[in-house]
Amino acid sequence: MARPHIMFIQAQHLPWRKGLHGNGRDDVDVKQLSIDDKNGAATCIVRFPAGWEATALEHLGCDEEFLVLDGSFTVSGQEYSKHSYAFLPAGFPRERASSPHGAVLLAMYHGHPTLHTGPAQRGFREDRLVRFVDPLSMEWDAGLVDPQLAPGVAIKPLREDPETGEVSFLYCSPPHRVPPGMAKPQWTHPMVEELYCLEGEYVWGDCGRMGPGGYAWWREDVYHGPAGTDTGYHLFVRTIGGPLVNHFDDEKKPFTWEPEYRPQLPADLMQYAAAYDRPPNY
Repeated sequence: MARPHIMFIQAQHLPWRKGLHGNGRDDVDVKQLSIDDKNGAATCIVRFPAGWEATALEHLGCDEEFLVLDGSFTVSGQEYSKHSYAFLPAGFPRERASSPHGAVLLAMYHGHPTLHTGPAQRGFREDRLVRFVDPLSMEWDAGLVDPQLAPGVAIKPLREDPETGEVSFLYCSPPHRVPPGMAKPQWTHPMVEELYCLEGEYVWGDCGRMGPGGYAWWREDVYHGPAGTDTGYHLFVRTIGGPLVNHFDDEKKPFTWEPEYRPQLPADLMQYAAAYDRPPNY
C-alpha cells in the first residue's frame, strides 16, 4: 500500500533496529519513520557508528536523499557535516565512504535501498544529482514563501526536481508567530508534504505540539491546523507528487497553545505515540 498518513510522531520514541530494509547495510542502526510496503520507498533515521567504513565501489538501486542530523561522514571524497544535504540518483558511484566519529542522517530512499557492488551499467541521471549543499552558507529567503502564510517565515531551497517540480527545503519561523485573533483556517495540499522538525516547536491546534524529532507524512487532501509557534522552529520539508501548493479552508477555527496530542498514525506507529515533553531550559 502507499505510505499512510502520519501526523505526527516524535522520533525519540521509536526503537533502533539493525540494518536498512531491502537488503541494505546491516552495519548501521535505523529508525524507520515511514515506508511504502509496495515499492520500498522509505524515510529513516540512519546512525553510522564511529569508525564506520565502506571501501568497495558501490551504488544504490534507488535515489537517495539525505540531511545530516549529527556528526559527519564522507562519500566519494565529499564530506557532509551537520545539516549538509545531498540527492544522489540511483546508480551514483560510491567509491569509498567513511565516518570516523559517527553520523546520524535523515535519509529518504525512493525505493528499496539495495546495495550493489561495482558501477551501475546504465550510469546515473546527472541532471538529478545534487552532490552537496551547505545550508549554513546560505541566506534565508522570505520571497520564496507562499504569501498566504504569516510574515516572518523564510526558506533555504535545497532541491527542485527537473521533471516533477518536487522540492526539498529548510523552513524557519521566528517565535511568537500567533494566529490573528487566535483563529486561523486549516489547510491541505494536492501533494504529499513530509516534515521533520530540526529545532524549535510547531504547535498544531488539532493534533498537538511538535518538538525536535517530530515527523509527519502529510497525505494529499487531509486538512490540519490551525498552527503557530511560540518558540520558533526550523524544519526540513519535502514534497512528493509535485511542487508545494497550499489550499486553505474558508472557515477559521480557534487556536490554543496547549492542544491535546491527538496523532493520526498507522497501527505500527501508534504503539510508540507519546506527546512531546519539552525539557527545561534552566
